[in-house]
Amino acid sequence: MLNQEFVAKIEALLGKDRCSFSPEDLVAYSYDANPEKRAQGEGVVSPKDKEEVAAILKLAYEYEVPVTPRGGGSGYTGGCVPVGGGIVMAMDRFNKILEIDADNYLVIVEPGVVTKDLQAAVDKIGLMYPPDPASTAFSTIGGNIAENAGGIRAVKYGVTKHYVMGLEVVLPNGDIVKTGSKCIKDVAGYNLTELFVGSEGTLGVITKAVVKVVPKPEARRTMTATFSSLEKAAEAVKAIYATGVRPATMEFLDRISVEAVEKAISFGAKPEEGALLLIEVDGAELALTPDVEKIEGACKKCGVITFRKAETYEEREALWAARRALSFALTEIATEWEDDDVSVPIARIPQMIRKLDEIAERHDIIIANFGHYGDGNIHIGMTTGKSGRPFPMVAKEEVVQAVVELEGRIAAEHGIGCVKVENLHWNIDGPTMAMMRRFKNLFDPKGLLNPGKVIPSED
Repeated sequence: MLNQEFVAKIEALLGKDRCSFSPEDLVAYSYDANPEKRAQGEGVVSPKDKEEVAAILKLAYEYEVPVTPRGGGSGYTGGCVPVGGGIVMAMDRFNKILEIDADNYLVIVEPGVVTKDLQAAVDKIGLMYPPDPASTAFSTIGGNIAENAGGIRAVKYGVTKHYVMGLEVVLPNGDIVKTGSKCIKDVAGYNLTELFVGSEGTLGVITKAVVKVVPKPEARRTMTATFSSLEKAAEAVKAIYATGVRPATMEFLDRISVEAVEKAISFGAKPEEGALLLIEVDGAELALTPDVEKIEGACKKCGVITFRKAETYEEREALWAARRALSFALTEIATEWEDDDVSVPIARIPQMIRKLDEIAERHDIIIANFGHYGDGNIHIGMTTGKSGRPFPMVAKEEVVQAVVELEGRIAAEHGIGCVKVENLHWNIDGPTMAMMRRFKNLFDPKGLLNPGKVIPSED
């Protein structure tokens, strides 16, 4: 139970309208986009400026109350789930774009701004904020930074960390610090900015960010290529890169995914097509036709079955329809899936898929794979189908083992959170883990800020 003196001070600080201890709100803030991982806090607070964030953290530090920062709640690994109890700090009032500096290609933004709103604001003046996670329409910039979000454009443009130039952060003891600057070149002191990016709110609460934007590409071209197997698709990816073309997007669907989408929307897949690549290039209009020709030539050399090019916006949307329909299509196979998000070196994606096929056969389960081929990010869906059999959790352990054997990482763009925290030892050795603990203890000696995330238990 929360200390009543603490509650009284929080209510005096924020007003009762921005503090809630109701059962309904505690339930509403007890999960993220993965509803299976739930934990209720004991209160929800909604600060409106950095001074209030600092005051809340100082009180929490004094009364030893855990604090879990929360953005849009769109994560999949429980990063904003209050597994340690205490209070949830909702950052939705930090929703302003403070400055768009087109001359210096940067934006100063509060963490509660929805990613799509930032993209739309800069798009109006011919600029682009490249990070583009699937949750763009409802995820927030602060959450993207905390999770180092990726997305479909990462193959060319990189992920969130490549666009964060500086941060304003409130530490667990209430100190307000600033990292980085507006300068492209800045070696004044340690690079603390990247220390906070991807830290999942365990080291501090972000209250402001300086993010980089780029000129919006003049045009884009979209195409799909299908192959008999993922191995053939892998050959094509290698051949495409050899041409010197760097696609903005390189998505893939495996055989199960292709078959599921074909059943759902009849997009024209043939029975012999065992893999689909969705490729997009962007840049100057005059440069794109040669790029598309090079990609088509590379695919033909590798046994492409069908190569489709979009010449209009409507045709582009039609090609993207297969990728967008996937989540719906997979529900026809099963309504319950065990999902994972991993990465391996891109040349080892075919090996990883073969290992997954072996796991599926060994445990008599269905495994569907799709994701971002250009950066080695595989999204894995596992199910027993409509059989009603319980899912063999040992299969998930074997997936992790296969990832590690191929020098991959157990989390690619969805973070560690509380879902994967106890598996982190698969990727992080003892001395490195000890160093991470020292960092956490330095910033948060009482372990109150987003406990149970990123750093596993000592044993």
